[in-house]
Amino acid sequence: MVEFHCSRRAHDGTPIVRDAVLQDYAEAVLQDYKPCLLKEPAKINADHFLESYLGVNLEYQYLYNEEGTPAIAGATVFNDERIQVFDRENKCVRIIDVAADTIIIDNTLVDEGKDTYVHFTALHEGGHFCAHPSVFKRMDGQMDLFAAARSSQPSALRCRRDDIFGGYGRRQLVTEHDHREHQANTLAAAWAMPRPTFVPYAMEQIKSVGYEDGIIVIEDELDLTYDVVLPVLIESIARPFGVSKAAARVQLQRQHLIMDKSTYMQRRHQMVVAF
Repeated sequence: MVEFHCSRRAHDGTPIVRDAVLQDYAEAVLQDYKPCLLKEPAKINADHFLESYLGVNLEYQYLYNEEGTPAIAGATVFNDERIQVFDRENKCVRIIDVAADTIIIDNTLVDEGKDTYVHFTALHEGGHFCAHPSVFKRMDGQMDLFAAARSSQPSALRCRRDDIFGGYGRRQLVTEHDHREHQANTLAAAWAMPRPTFVPYAMEQIKSVGYEDGIIVIEDELDLTYDVVLPVLIESIARPFGVSKAAARVQLQRQHLIMDKSTYMQRRHQMVVAF
Protein backbone atom coordinates (compact mmCIF):
# COMPACT_ATOMS: atom_id res chain seq x y z
CA MET A 1 0.00 0.00 0.00
CA VAL A 2 1.24 3.49 -0.88
CA GLU A 3 1.40 5.52 2.33
CA PHE A 4 0.28 9.15 2.53
CA HIS A 5 3.01 11.57 3.62
CA CYS A 6 2.70 15.26 4.41
CA SER A 7 5.44 17.58 5.64
CA ARG A 8 3.14 20.31 6.97
CA ARG A 9 0.31 19.80 9.46
CA ALA A 10 -1.97 21.94 11.60
CA HIS A 11 -1.74 21.84 15.39
CA ASP A 12 -4.07 18.83 15.56
CA GLY A 13 -2.34 16.84 12.83
CA THR A 14 -4.60 17.86 9.93
CA PRO A 15 -2.52 17.88 6.72
CA ILE A 16 -1.80 21.21 5.07
CA VAL A 17 -1.69 20.16 1.44
CA ARG A 18 -2.76 21.32 -2.02
CA ASP A 19 -5.46 19.49 -3.99
CA ALA A 20 -2.96 18.67 -6.74
CA VAL A 21 -0.77 16.80 -4.24
CA LEU A 22 -3.77 14.78 -3.02
CA GLN A 23 -4.65 13.91 -6.60
CA ASP A 24 -1.06 12.85 -7.30
CA TYR A 25 -1.18 10.62 -4.23
CA ALA A 26 -4.55 9.11 -5.23
CA GLU A 27 -3.21 8.26 -8.68
CA ALA A 28 -0.09 6.66 -7.18
CA VAL A 29 -2.40 4.50 -5.08
CA LEU A 30 -4.40 3.47 -8.18
CA GLN A 31 -1.18 2.67 -10.03
CA ASP A 32 -0.26 0.33 -7.18
CA TYR A 33 -3.77 -1.11 -6.73
CA LYS A 34 -5.09 -1.51 -10.27
CA PRO A 35 -3.22 0.36 -13.05
CA CYS A 36 -5.99 -0.28 -15.60
CA LEU A 37 -8.09 2.35 -13.78
CA LEU A 38 -5.63 4.96 -15.08
CA LYS A 39 -5.94 3.78 -18.67
CA GLU A 40 -9.66 3.41 -19.45
CA PRO A 41 -12.76 5.03 -17.88
CA ALA A 42 -14.20 2.52 -15.42
CA LYS A 43 -15.90 2.27 -12.05
CA ILE A 44 -13.59 1.39 -9.18
CA ASN A 45 -14.88 -1.41 -6.95
CA ALA A 46 -14.95 0.63 -3.74
CA ASP A 47 -15.63 -2.32 -1.40
CA HIS A 48 -12.75 -4.36 -2.84
CA PHE A 49 -10.45 -1.34 -2.81
CA LEU A 50 -11.16 -0.61 0.86
CA GLU A 51 -10.95 -4.19 2.09
CA SER A 52 -8.29 -5.75 -0.14
CA TYR A 53 -5.97 -2.79 -0.74
CA LEU A 54 -6.42 -0.39 2.20
CA GLY A 55 -7.00 -3.30 4.59
CA VAL A 56 -10.02 -1.85 6.39
CA ASN A 57 -12.96 -3.70 7.89
CA LEU A 58 -16.10 -2.61 6.01
CA GLU A 59 -19.49 -2.65 7.71
CA TYR A 60 -22.99 -1.47 6.88
CA GLN A 61 -25.01 -0.26 9.87
CA TYR A 62 -27.83 2.16 10.66
CA LEU A 63 -25.69 4.84 12.26
CA TYR A 64 -27.60 6.62 14.99
CA ASN A 65 -27.96 10.36 15.05
CA GLU A 66 -30.24 12.27 17.36
CA GLU A 67 -33.44 13.72 15.95
CA GLY A 68 -32.91 17.17 14.50
CA THR A 69 -29.19 16.64 13.82
CA PRO A 70 -27.70 16.26 10.31
CA ALA A 71 -27.97 12.80 8.75
CA ILE A 72 -24.82 10.67 8.89
CA ALA A 73 -23.53 9.03 5.69
CA GLY A 74 -20.53 7.11 7.00
CA ALA A 75 -17.90 6.78 9.69
CA THR A 76 -14.23 5.88 9.99
CA VAL A 77 -13.19 4.17 13.22
CA PHE A 78 -9.47 4.55 13.91
CA ASN A 79 -9.30 2.74 17.29
CA ASP A 80 -11.40 0.09 19.01
CA GLU A 81 -14.62 1.90 19.84
CA ARG A 82 -18.22 1.49 20.93
CA ILE A 83 -20.63 3.00 18.41
CA GLN A 84 -24.33 3.82 18.67
CA VAL A 85 -26.48 2.23 15.97
CA PHE A 86 -30.22 1.95 15.44
CA ASP A 87 -31.61 -1.58 15.66
CA ARG A 88 -34.55 -1.47 13.25
CA GLU A 89 -35.74 -4.95 14.07
CA ASN A 90 -36.17 -4.16 17.75
CA LYS A 91 -36.75 -0.44 17.21
CA CYS A 92 -34.14 0.69 19.69
CA VAL A 93 -30.70 2.27 19.91
CA ARG A 94 -27.92 -0.07 20.92
CA ILE A 95 -24.17 0.13 21.32
CA ILE A 96 -21.90 -2.20 19.36
CA ASP A 97 -18.19 -2.88 19.61
CA VAL A 98 -16.30 -1.85 16.48
CA ALA A 99 -12.70 -2.82 15.82
CA ALA A 100 -10.02 -0.32 14.89
CA ASP A 101 -9.55 0.41 11.18
CA THR A 102 -13.23 -0.01 10.35
CA ILE A 103 -15.28 1.98 7.87
CA ILE A 104 -19.04 2.03 8.35
CA ILE A 105 -21.53 3.01 5.64
CA ASP A 106 -24.97 4.07 6.79
CA ASN A 107 -27.56 1.55 5.63
CA THR A 108 -30.12 4.30 5.03
CA LEU A 109 -28.24 5.24 1.86
CA VAL A 110 -28.59 1.65 0.68
CA ASP A 111 -32.30 1.55 1.54
CA GLU A 112 -32.84 4.75 -0.43
CA GLY A 113 -31.28 3.13 -3.49
CA LYS A 114 -28.58 5.79 -3.74
CA ASP A 115 -25.89 3.51 -5.13
CA THR A 116 -23.68 6.32 -6.37
CA TYR A 117 -23.85 7.99 -2.94
CA VAL A 118 -22.93 4.71 -1.22
CA HIS A 119 -20.01 4.34 -3.64
CA PHE A 120 -18.70 7.87 -3.07
CA THR A 121 -19.21 7.68 0.71
CA ALA A 122 -17.06 4.54 0.86
CA LEU A 123 -14.27 6.29 -1.04
CA HIS A 124 -14.66 9.45 1.08
CA GLU A 125 -14.18 7.42 4.26
CA GLY A 126 -11.20 5.75 2.60
CA GLY A 127 -9.78 9.22 2.13
CA HIS A 128 -10.04 9.88 5.86
CA PHE A 129 -8.48 6.49 6.61
CA CYS A 130 -5.42 7.31 4.49
CA ALA A 131 -4.98 11.02 5.20
CA HIS A 132 -6.11 11.57 8.79
CA PRO A 133 -4.82 8.91 11.21
CA SER A 134 -2.50 11.58 12.65
CA VAL A 135 -5.64 13.39 13.85
CA PHE A 136 -7.62 10.48 15.25
CA LYS A 137 -5.55 7.33 15.73
CA ARG A 138 -4.00 6.71 19.15
CA MET A 139 -0.32 5.84 18.91
CA ASP A 140 0.14 3.74 22.06
CA GLY A 141 3.75 3.31 23.07
CA GLN A 142 5.04 5.69 20.40
CA MET A 143 6.21 9.29 20.47
CA ASP A 144 3.16 11.29 19.42
CA LEU A 145 3.57 14.92 18.36
CA PHE A 146 -0.19 15.52 18.21
CA ALA A 147 -1.28 13.68 21.38
CA ALA A 148 -2.42 16.82 23.21
CA ALA A 149 -4.65 17.95 20.36
CA ARG A 150 -5.92 14.42 19.76
CA SER A 151 -7.05 13.99 23.37
CA SER A 152 -10.03 16.23 22.58
CA GLN A 153 -10.91 14.33 19.37
CA PRO A 154 -13.09 11.22 19.19
CA SER A 155 -11.36 8.28 17.52
CA ALA A 156 -14.42 7.54 15.40
CA LEU A 157 -15.08 10.14 12.72
CA ARG A 158 -18.73 10.46 11.69
CA CYS A 159 -19.33 12.25 8.39
CA ARG A 160 -22.54 14.11 7.71
CA ARG A 161 -24.23 13.86 4.33
CA ASP A 162 -23.70 17.57 3.76
CA ASP A 163 -19.95 17.11 4.42
CA ILE A 164 -19.73 14.63 1.55
CA PHE A 165 -22.43 15.78 -0.85
CA GLY A 166 -22.45 19.50 -0.09
CA GLY A 167 -20.86 20.56 -3.38
CA TYR A 168 -17.56 22.04 -4.54
CA GLY A 169 -16.67 25.58 -3.51
CA ARG A 170 -19.91 26.16 -1.62
CA ARG A 171 -18.34 25.97 1.81
CA GLN A 172 -15.45 28.10 2.96
CA LEU A 173 -12.55 26.10 4.37
CA VAL A 174 -12.15 27.73 7.77
CA THR A 175 -11.74 25.03 10.41
CA GLU A 176 -9.54 21.91 10.44
CA HIS A 177 -12.77 19.92 10.11
CA ASP A 178 -13.61 21.79 6.89
CA HIS A 179 -10.18 21.04 5.48
CA ARG A 180 -10.34 17.35 6.38
CA GLU A 181 -13.72 16.88 4.72
CA HIS A 182 -12.50 18.70 1.63
CA GLN A 183 -9.38 16.52 1.53
CA ALA A 184 -11.41 13.32 1.87
CA ASN A 185 -13.71 14.43 -0.96
CA THR A 186 -10.73 15.32 -3.16
CA LEU A 187 -9.24 11.86 -2.64
CA ALA A 188 -12.58 10.15 -3.22
CA ALA A 189 -13.07 12.03 -6.49
CA ALA A 190 -9.52 11.26 -7.61
CA TRP A 191 -10.03 7.54 -6.99
CA ALA A 192 -13.46 7.50 -8.64
CA MET A 193 -12.55 9.83 -11.54
CA PRO A 194 -8.75 9.91 -11.92
CA ARG A 195 -7.39 12.68 -14.11
CA PRO A 196 -5.65 10.43 -16.69
CA THR A 197 -8.99 8.91 -17.71
CA PHE A 198 -11.54 11.49 -16.61
CA VAL A 199 -10.09 14.57 -18.30
CA PRO A 200 -9.64 13.16 -21.83
CA TYR A 201 -12.97 11.32 -21.71
CA ALA A 202 -14.83 14.38 -20.41
CA MET A 203 -13.21 16.65 -23.01
CA GLU A 204 -14.18 14.23 -25.77
CA GLN A 205 -17.80 14.25 -24.60
CA ILE A 206 -17.81 18.04 -24.26
CA LYS A 207 -16.40 18.50 -27.77
CA SER A 208 -19.09 16.18 -29.14
CA VAL A 209 -21.80 18.72 -28.24
CA GLY A 210 -20.03 21.66 -29.84
CA TYR A 211 -17.48 23.04 -27.38
CA GLU A 212 -14.42 23.03 -29.61
CA ASP A 213 -11.78 23.28 -26.90
CA GLY A 214 -13.45 20.74 -24.59
CA ILE A 215 -14.49 23.20 -21.88
CA ILE A 216 -18.11 23.90 -20.91
CA VAL A 217 -18.68 27.64 -20.81
CA ILE A 218 -21.86 28.81 -19.05
CA GLU A 219 -23.11 32.15 -20.31
CA ASP A 220 -25.65 32.41 -17.47
CA GLU A 221 -28.10 30.16 -15.67
CA LEU A 222 -30.90 31.21 -18.05
CA ASP A 223 -28.92 29.80 -20.97
CA LEU A 224 -30.63 26.85 -22.66
CA THR A 225 -27.36 24.94 -22.27
CA TYR A 226 -27.66 25.15 -18.49
CA ASP A 227 -31.12 23.56 -18.32
CA VAL A 228 -31.16 21.15 -21.27
CA VAL A 229 -27.75 20.25 -22.66
CA LEU A 230 -25.66 20.31 -19.48
CA PRO A 231 -27.58 17.66 -17.44
CA VAL A 232 -27.50 15.17 -20.34
CA LEU A 233 -23.82 15.87 -21.00
CA ILE A 234 -22.80 15.46 -17.36
CA GLU A 235 -24.79 12.23 -17.09
CA SER A 236 -22.87 10.85 -20.09
CA ILE A 237 -19.59 11.79 -18.40
CA ALA A 238 -20.60 10.32 -15.03
CA ARG A 239 -21.90 6.99 -16.35
CA PRO A 240 -18.69 5.01 -17.02
CA PHE A 241 -17.22 6.05 -13.66
CA GLY A 242 -20.31 4.98 -11.69
CA VAL A 243 -20.69 8.34 -9.97
CA SER A 244 -23.58 10.75 -9.54
CA LYS A 245 -24.08 13.73 -11.84
CA ALA A 246 -23.31 15.98 -8.86
CA ALA A 247 -19.95 14.27 -8.27
CA ALA A 248 -19.07 14.44 -11.97
CA ARG A 249 -19.94 18.12 -12.09
CA VAL A 250 -17.73 18.82 -9.08
CA GLN A 251 -14.86 17.00 -10.76
CA LEU A 252 -15.42 18.99 -13.96
CA GLN A 253 -15.15 22.18 -11.91
CA ARG A 254 -12.07 20.91 -10.09
CA GLN A 255 -10.37 20.14 -13.41
CA HIS A 256 -11.43 23.52 -14.88
CA LEU A 257 -13.60 21.88 -17.55
CA ILE A 258 -16.70 23.88 -16.65
CA MET A 259 -16.69 27.59 -15.89
CA ASP A 260 -18.59 30.82 -16.42
CA LYS A 261 -17.79 32.99 -19.43
CA SER A 262 -15.80 35.63 -17.54
CA THR A 263 -13.53 32.99 -15.97
CA TYR A 264 -13.11 31.32 -19.35
CA MET A 265 -12.14 34.58 -21.06
CA GLN A 266 -9.70 35.40 -18.28
CA ARG A 267 -8.01 32.01 -18.61
CA ARG A 268 -7.87 32.38 -22.40
CA HIS A 269 -6.20 35.76 -21.97
CA GLN A 270 -3.65 34.30 -19.55
CA MET A 271 -2.83 31.55 -22.05
CA VAL A 272 -2.36 34.05 -24.87
CA VAL A 273 -0.06 36.20 -22.71
CA ALA A 274 1.92 33.12 -21.69
CA PHE A 275 2.66 32.34 -25.32
